[in-house]
Amino acid sequence: MRIAFSGGLDSTVLLHAAVRLGIPNLEAMHVDHRLRPDSGEQVEHCRAFAQALNCPFRLRTLGSLDTRGSGVEAAAREARYAMLREGLDATGIILAAQHADDQAETFLLAALRGSGPEGLQAMRPLRREGETWLGRPLLGLPREALAALAEQEGLDWYDDPSNQDPRFDRNFLRQSVLPLLRERFDGAAGLARAAAWQQEAVGQLRQHFGELLEEVRDRLTGSLDLQGLRGLDADNQRGLLRYWLREQGLRPPGHDRLGEFLRQVLVDNPEASPAVEWDGGWMRRYRDQLHAGPKEEAAGPPPEQPWPAGQPELILADGRRLTREMLPRLGVDREAALTVSYRSGGEVVATPAGRRSLKKLMQERGIAPWERNRVPLLCQLDGAIVAVLWPGLVHAGS
Repeated sequence: MRIAFSGGLDSTVLLHAAVRLGIPNLEAMHVDHRLRPDSGEQVEHCRAFAQALNCPFRLRTLGSLDTRGSGVEAAAREARYAMLREGLDATGIILAAQHADDQAETFLLAALRGSGPEGLQAMRPLRREGETWLGRPLLGLPREALAALAEQEGLDWYDDPSNQDPRFDRNFLRQSVLPLLRERFDGAAGLARAAAWQQEAVGQLRQHFGELLEEVRDRLTGSLDLQGLRGLDADNQRGLLRYWLREQGLRPPGHDRLGEFLRQVLVDNPEASPAVEWDGGWMRRYRDQLHAGPKEEAAGPPPEQPWPAGQPELILADGRRLTREMLPRLGVDREAALTVSYRSGGEVVATPAGRRSLKKLMQERGIAPWERNRVPLLCQLDGAIVAVLWPGLVHAGS
């Protein structure tokens, strides 16, 4: 178990409580963003506090941030959690110290940005984070309760001066907006409850759209059948499209852009091939099927992969695993040296009906033009194609 330890009040209370509870295999990790010249002082404070608790301490330092499509805050957060995940598997868990006031800020920020239910649910107490888990056990507690506990236990924490900078949206809300709301309303607690209601609603929506997706998604390619999509009302069309994109790890485009693309893509014209790209990915129509993918897929095919004799398996660029048990069924020596390459043009494949142009075969099987040069080809060292590794495509010699 790994605690995201900034040295601030919240994570100090969390780390102290975790050590007091005797949680096994516990470690504190601090990520130095190097956004301030005095960040080294914060690092040393964190190291000393963890050592005083006899808790293992791990330090990671961020390099330059990729802020394309996001601000400094969002980019730093993404990079921080990527480092926190390092070395953890499906049994690992990251604990973060966000509390009820943080939840209220997150909800307000999402509302002010015009977010839908997914954004308005703010932070979940437990969710998947890559291959591991992220838990936030303090979400139900206000900051004042953590401050009282820290004072009672005599804990020393580090006040990050950047938390006072009103140029950052969250700091502005914390310093100028929430205090006014608390004067008249049950500010943080009410907003946190609203986020909890959204989490419940999102769970129900995910179940609903998951069932709809099974009805309109191609089981082999994962594309959407537009005929099925046309049978839904406009709200379900938009909601299903967002759900489908998120299922693929893609961030959906904004409301207006999504609506305009839907208007174009649902036109009942088999010749139309509308496409859209945004920071989170792309969507394209082909033969009344809707396809989507991350932006990097537009960069071209993956590199060729050798499969030396004696190597028992090969992991493809798309994550699929090839084993040598399949080779005899392809008429290939189980111990043969092979390679995985990608289409460049002019390839011919042996099929039960005779030798066929690979391009024609892909056209007949409905493989979209932009996907054809990313279909893995299992080849002998002389270049002869042994198998076309695409769902539903007949391999050579079968």
